[in-house]
Amino acid sequence: MAEDSQVVASFQKNSQEEFRFTITSFRGNEYADIRIYYENEGDFLPSRKGITVSPDAWSEFRSCLEKLEAELRQRDLLKDDDGEA
Repeated sequence: MAEDSQVVASFQKNSQEEFRFTITSFRGNEYADIRIYYENEGDFLPSRKGITVSPDAWSEFRSCLEKLEAELRQRDLLKDDDGEA
């Protein structure tokens, strides 16, 4: 899909997968892309597991993430930076 992408951040999901947060260009438009990459013979390749969000939809997407985080905190499922729930 992507014609060009710039990795903004990433973190390891497990020994063979990582989450990548990128700005991706496709057909002259730029998007935010959050995707799982998997290792294949030493290279990391994009999987189908992910989401691409247009800048027009970013505010609504972020609002939904904030609501999800609030619910996770209400259920004591998130740890604070000091490691406590």
